Amino acid sequence: MRTWLQWRHIPLLFMSIVALSPLVLLFSNSLKPRDQFRADPFGLPNELVFQNIIDAWVRADYGRAFINSAIVGVFTITIIVISASLAAYALAKVNFRGSNIVMALLLFIMSVPLGLFLVPLFFIWQRLELMDTLHGIILIYSAIFLPFNIFFLRSYFVGIPNELLDSARVDGCNEFRIIWSIIFPLARPALLTVTLLAGLWSWNEFFFANAFLQSQEIKTVATRYILFTGRFSSDWTMISAAGMITIVPVIIAYIFLQRRFIEGITEGSLKG
Repeated sequence: MRTWLQWRHIPLLFMSIVALSPLVLLFSNSLKPRDQFRADPFGLPNELVFQNIIDAWVRADYGRAFINSAIVGVFTITIIVISASLAAYALAKVNFRGSNIVMALLLFIMSVPLGLFLVPLFFIWQRLELMDTLHGIILIYSAIFLPFNIFFLRSYFVGIPNELLDSARVDGCNEFRIIWSIIFPLARPALLTVTLLAGLWSWNEFFFANAFLQSQEIKTVATRYILFTGRFSSDWTMISAAGMITIVPVIIAYIFLQRRFIEGITEGSLKG
């Protein structure tokens, strides 16, 4: 009789513990009294203090931050899904000169560390008066997230039979009608995966949001917990509560959509 735990499960169990331990500590500290945190920051709370979460929500104005993150996420997802789909279709199904050069440029952009874009973008965005605006950060997110999603969708589109497209052209469909009527329905799992990835990335992104969004009223969720840090001291229970507020929507979204997310990833890799 086979037992539920075998030797090959031990590395997976170890990695799960390593990955979940910070989250458990975060949730524990977010519900812990401040006095207990100072005495034992790694222990479980003696009593659950939900007031920490309420205070963090009010103090950091998370209601406005959620609206800002939702606006950024919706527009970023829309731009990425449309742009990546058109670019991936061209690279996968349209023979044109320079396609290999375009692929090489996209691969090169993906290999460049994102931090190298910060200083040039800072001066360009100042000249274009896009600093400290939501549409400015939307353009940045759309640009930095596009290369990977183009590669991902291209690997999926390659697996769609060319005979379907040729028959549609014979019936008089143009390329945009083919994309709308054939490519989009067949690539729905991949498009949903791109939507989830773009949404999660834009929700969790901190580096560019902290640099390009200066006004408190347009800060996103990922940047709000800076309010609880100071030069000489930090309120770690409030920071933990703010972190809990930030990641709970992501966890909920993943729990409900994990099956479709995994299906899109695996089908795209098999078709590629």
